[in-house]
Amino acid sequence: MPYKTNQDIRSTGNPWVPSIDAFKGGSLNGDIQCDYLIIGAGFTGLSIAYNLLKQFGQEKKVVLIDSHTLGSGASGRNSGMLGPGIGAPFHQLEKKFGPEKARDMFQHTLNAVDSSIALIKREAFDCDLIVGSQFKVSTNSSNDQQLRLESDALHRNGFELNTYDEHSVQAIVNGPRYRYALEYSNTATINPVKLLRALADKITALGGEVILNSACTELEEGHAWVGNKRINFERAVVSTNGFSHSLGIQKGRVIPVSTSLMMSSPLSEQQRQQLALKTENAVIDNRKIFNYFRLTADNRLIFGGGAPFYSTSGIISEQRRGSDGPGSVYQELSAGLNKYLPGLSGLHIEKVWTGTIGVTLDNFPVISSYRKSIDSVIGWCGHGLALSLAYGAAYAQQQKESSSQAGLYWHRKKAPYLSPTPLLPIASNSYIRYLNIMDNLRGG
Repeated sequence: MPYKTNQDIRSTGNPWVPSIDAFKGGSLNGDIQCDYLIIGAGFTGLSIAYNLLKQFGQEKKVVLIDSHTLGSGASGRNSGMLGPGIGAPFHQLEKKFGPEKARDMFQHTLNAVDSSIALIKREAFDCDLIVGSQFKVSTNSSNDQQLRLESDALHRNGFELNTYDEHSVQAIVNGPRYRYALEYSNTATINPVKLLRALADKITALGGEVILNSACTELEEGHAWVGNKRINFERAVVSTNGFSHSLGIQKGRVIPVSTSLMMSSPLSEQQRQQLALKTENAVIDNRKIFNYFRLTADNRLIFGGGAPFYSTSGIISEQRRGSDGPGSVYQELSAGLNKYLPGLSGLHIEKVWTGTIGVTLDNFPVISSYRKSIDSVIGWCGHGLALSLAYGAAYAQQQKESSSQAGLYWHRKKAPYLSPTPLLPIASNSYIRYLNIMDNLRGG
């Protein structure tokens, strides 16, 4: 296997965090009153807080709390790839929902990418933004057929995307197993922790409060408890994604699942030529259990994916401590890297890490009113970077107009039910194994 690792590979944790000074935030010294309380300081919560402050200014007091440090959840532990898509491949959306609804769903995700990039540029957020293209690739004859069906459906519905055959895709990336590609232009990559920090700083500058290491222990109509301190609110938003079960929200429906990534040392010029991937491009394959990769601004390869796994309390604790990234995670990612990018030799892997996302059985998020004065925005299923960044503007507009959340399929009361909480690890991992078996039967 042509990949080498540091000796301390098991304890490297999240590689994004050292790129900035830690955000301290405010402190909760007693009971407080606010207009809006947002629980969860990931991209969803930060976007909502930012847009409420932009919408209402000093008219409304906005408080954002999180149980841990900034970037400790999925928002700070992802690949930093801003791209479109939700729920299922487009041709399957078309079949299930009909052309009009499928178009609305996919266009919504394209708009989310556009508005996320526009936000970063407008506010001049320093987050290593690189605008380019995301390529969705097939790896065998079976999923090649599926990707071509998706391509045909997208073109039939007015989405103009470039496509690449087996020969031309090799000019995008040196991956001999890749047979066909769809190009989503005007996508982007970022350093997610830098963007989290930029948003948190902006919220503070606008007059909002960001209070970290302050876990919500109880949530009721009109008030929440952080230990023995009470926060009274007019409206609250729960944006805790894969950690929402701790508040009893969508239990057995939004499942905490870990995904895995690794990062290399900076590629040499020879390795960059071997890979043949431009810094502004990213690649994701179309298997059910898939891999994805990109280059960072300083030419490190980020390679992620493989089989996800249920996030037990022990796994989440390891992620919080920065001691995640066990040998089994490295072995699976390294096998995928060796299989799909075999021409990349002598690569030095510096960091391996995992992060907990919130997934649903139908792969759609859940945006709902949990109670009369409490909304929840969770279950992004790995598509949360662009969608959550974009959602805050829509939420703030709804609050200004006093309108209800409606329109898209994922504005719903609940996600499909998987199993009781004690059985979730078995049920989740069994379903993931089933998806893996389906991929293997189709040629891997």
